[in-house]
Amino acid sequence: MDKFEAIRAMSHFTKVKLSDFYMTKKEWEMRNSNNRKIFKLADTTTSTSGIATSTPSTKGVQGILWFKEIIQYAEDLRRFDQAVMHNEYMVNTGAHEVMIPRTTSHLSINTSTSEGASRTFTELNNISTVAVTLSASDFKKGGIAISKEAAKTSMVDLVAQARYAITQAMARDLDVAIATELQDSSVTNRVYGGDATNPSELTAGDILTTDLVADAMYELEKNNFVPKLLFISPAQLKAFRKDSQFVNAAEYGSNDVVLKGEIGQYLGVKIIVTTNVPAYSAGATDTNESSHTWGAAGHCCIMVGTNHLEQLVAGVVAWKEKPTVDYEYNKLQAEHRIYYDQAFKVKILEPKAVCLIKVTDS
Repeated sequence: MDKFEAIRAMSHFTKVKLSDFYMTKKEWEMRNSNNRKIFKLADTTTSTSGIATSTPSTKGVQGILWFKEIIQYAEDLRRFDQAVMHNEYMVNTGAHEVMIPRTTSHLSINTSTSEGASRTFTELNNISTVAVTLSASDFKKGGIAISKEAAKTSMVDLVAQARYAITQAMARDLDVAIATELQDSSVTNRVYGGDATNPSELTAGDILTTDLVADAMYELEKNNFVPKLLFISPAQLKAFRKDSQFVNAAEYGSNDVVLKGEIGQYLGVKIIVTTNVPAYSAGATDTNESSHTWGAAGHCCIMVGTNHLEQLVAGVVAWKEKPTVDYEYNKLQAEHRIYYDQAFKVKILEPKAVCLIKVTDS
């Protein structure tokens, strides 16, 4: 006689507790042990309806779990912001243009004065300005819209992913703009791989060497600029890794500040690797020398220098609107909106503070 049968046998005068009407877990398991069935999902492609099909053998029964973290695309490394100065004078103002003063030459002071005569004053006439003027295209505006349905039925945070994608786009747009401007046609300091004298003459084997780095340094130094940074692509890094003259970043042995993307230095020039170094396919028109096309696939590596005051005089990013990522939920359209906004202009300042090293990849 089990518990329920005992209870039914009690007289109606017997006082019972509510718990008398429930089985314990152990009692339940004992009662059903003889009736328990073990179901095993098919591990072959059977045709049992409702449990297995010819593709996944357990379609409709097997569950699918989503990894809750998105594996991100290997984005390029943005490094060129370290090569130029950043000016924020126009931010939060109504201005659309900023004037940047610069000296254009050494000023010789007239010191020839006869005894008893008044000194001769020299006119301060070696100052000019570079105008950085915004246009409508310098205002970068974009966004990502995610429907309510997509957001509600996704196992991953689509809004967070949209924010990530927009910040990556912002950083890349700035980096590419700087790299492009540093190839301006006003830059005439150039060295080439092998015995080439222009991009059209580049052939296989005209790769980057430490000798070319020394040649580029000379181009800056003869104009009184101090070579500081060299931007190369992974293809050129491969060549450097095989060069015993190259000093690895791990061998600095000093308190030098290691910059973003910096992997070493040669003759005091810090080497920075990024895939945003301008790449050219065979036959592509050179940005800096538009009358020439490339004879073989390669990269235009960029060396920049400072003046003796350590100013990054090669170029400037004139900001109008600093990068902003905004969010709103639009009820009318039932969608999440993530906005991309930034406004800037990149301008070359001292073309002689830049040297372009044009080489092939192999």
